[in-house]
Amino acid sequence: MANLHATIRARAPLRLGLAGGGTDLSPYCDQFGGAVLNTTIDRFAYAFITPRDDRKVVFRAKDLGREEVLEAAARLPQASLLLHRGVYERMVRDHNSGRAISATITTTVDAPMGSGLGSSSALVVALVDAFRVLFGAPRGPSFRRHQFHRVSRQGSSDRQPVAGLRQRQE
Repeated sequence: MANLHATIRARAPLRLGLAGGGTDLSPYCDQFGGAVLNTTIDRFAYAFITPRDDRKVVFRAKDLGREEVLEAAARLPQASLLLHRGVYERMVRDHNSGRAISATITTTVDAPMGSGLGSSSALVVALVDAFRVLFGAPRGPSFRRHQFHRVSRQGSSDRQPVAGLRQRQE
């Protein structure tokens, strides 16, 4: 695991959809396939992980003005920040042998939720990358795509997919 006293930072660019929007959503893509054309812009989703020593997990979404303080556990079904929860649970399970961590996971996004700029997708990518550094997992876009796909398609510990996260992140 990374330095337990350092804050880990990651970011992922937001995107502007140019063509094919909606063709990647069920049930259309399940039946016909789908293709989208996006470009990134100079706005980002940010994720910060600061280790703690008090057996707590804090999910903080600064742009939403929300914070949750939870007892550290591998599964956090009571968490209402679902993207934070989904990535935390998946990464703890797959890259920390299911052992809970105590940390403050802080995020912020340069665009409002529902803006159409892929803020939820970018947020998941930034969170995955921050956890990758924390756990010393492999580096590179193929790792992020693989983890993003697993979180978006399979969800977290309760195996519920995260709606609206089907596009591939390159």
